[in-house]
Amino acid sequence: MIWGGSSADILKAAEEGRITVLVSEEIVEEISRILLYHKLSETYREAGVSHEELMETVLRIGKLVRVETRLEVIREDTSDNKFLECTIESNADYIVSGDEHVLKVGRYNRTEIVSARQFIRLLDDYS
Repeated sequence: MIWGGSSADILKAAEEGRITVLVSEEIVEEISRILLYHKLSETYREAGVSHEELMETVLRIGKLVRVETRLEVIREDTSDNKFLECTIESNADYIVSGDEHVLKVGRYNRTEIVSARQFIRLLDDYS
């Protein structure tokens, strides 16, 4: 992993099969778009990793969920509803996010919304 910390720990847990990462087509598209941001792309290119390699990793570790339910829960940034929609279709236990609009929801139905750092602590508690 190019980045360390909680993100690397979550990726490792997924690769070890300790967790399942659920993504929708819209989430994959957003990840791809964000990875093209100049500062991020500079970081991974300097590490000798391509955008395509990173996206292959996302698709390898992520289980694609087909989303049919549309929600309007997060009004400050309606595009963030895609994360809640994915949980509805997949019955996910957690949404792991750094986005303030998503984190502010706290819980949606049975899904708890936590930061990456909080999620790592939860994983450590279950290990």
